[in-house]
Amino acid sequence: MEQNQDEFLTQEYLTELKRGNDLTAELIKIQRDWRFALRNGLLGGLGGVLGATVLVSLLVWIIQPLKQLEFLKPSLDKIGQELERRPVKNR
Repeated sequence: MEQNQDEFLTQEYLTELKRGNDLTAELIKIQRDWRFALRNGLLGGLGGVLGATVLVSLLVWIIQPLKQLEFLKPSLDKIGQELERRPVKNR
């Protein structure tokens, strides 16, 4: 009886291992496709540009009210000017 159960478990493990290997092979095939790489590159680049734009806009928006504090005004003016002047560099 125990040998029968071991054979069943072995067969079940082999079936799952084959299924995992098939899924891995399919994933590798998809990742090698040039359209997949192009789409990921475009989405990554777009996400980086949009993220940087939003981040700089938020920083400038947060800094503006703090300029009313006289002791912070010179430093914040320099930071704000630099953020508005500097182009966003991609990676």
